[in-house]
Amino acid sequence: MSSGSIRRRAAAVVLPLALGALYLAPTASAGSFTIGDGNAALGSHVTFWGAQWWKLNTLSGGEAPSSFKGWVNSFPAPMCELAWTTGTGNSSEPPQAPLPAYIDVAVASKVNQEGSVIASSTTPTVVRVQTNVAYEKKSGYQNDPGHEGIGTVVGIVCEENQIS
Repeated sequence: MSSGSIRRRAAAVVLPLALGALYLAPTASAGSFTIGDGNAALGSHVTFWGAQWWKLNTLSGGEAPSSFKGWVNSFPAPMCELAWTTGTGNSSEPPQAPLPAYIDVAVASKVNQEGSVIASSTTPTVVRVQTNVAYEKKSGYQNDPGHEGIGTVVGIVCEENQIS
């Protein structure tokens, strides 16, 4: 096999992987949207960002603080078993619109607030959410909590009890 053929085959494998990673990343900045563990079932319609996040997401560990809007900026990407912290409201610096068609979203079972810091001690699950592109085109998601981000859970990326 020639070196040119090897390079073409390598590019055929690496390029889709790189494009896939870009496709799922909300922005170049680090972070993740979040949903409650009571909303994480496959097929569930979810709100992962917005002023009413705390009312629209069910957490097994109790109600989330009303100042949490759904964006976590303390980890590079959502991963199971990671604790996280973030700022209140818009200070968490959510990504600009538009969002990709699919995003990986952290699942929270308990969210606490102390002062201007919001935190969760673990991420039990990460799910893949198909964003609602048609909604976004009609003045939907913006990085302002008054313009919520919605979608449908279409897959499970990882679960805490299944990590080896």
